[in-house]
Amino acid sequence: MADKPTDEDDRAVERLTLYMLKETYGAAAAALMRMNPRAASELFQAFERQIADALERMHVHRSEGPDSTTIAVAVGGRIADILDHAHRRQFEARPAEPRSEDPALQAAREAGISQDAVDMLATLQTRWPKG
Repeated sequence: MADKPTDEDDRAVERLTLYMLKETYGAAAAALMRMNPRAASELFQAFERQIADALERMHVHRSEGPDSTTIAVAVGGRIADILDHAHRRQFEARPAEPRSEDPALQAAREAGISQDAVDMLATLQTRWPKG
């Protein structure tokens, strides 16, 4: 039987979960910005409104106890850092890719998605080409 997780284990789980979500969201945001900047902008604004509304409810309803406002501000700051990082990623310099590459594959590659994932997308495209 496994030992009971320690506080250090719990912190590692939280830290790694946040890191993985941050990286995944960043890659998806960058790809979306390259494929459809207008839709991406509208989607990002909707995310930000949803988050702001949730944090406001946390503050008003004191759902996290007496320190709800402090917690909401801290959570909002961390989320803002993640969103800023993800939405800025589109402006980072990227090495030039060959012109013949499909734009969706190029966007996936530039977003930082693993080469294995890009290769899988390319394979799927050849199996089910666009009409």
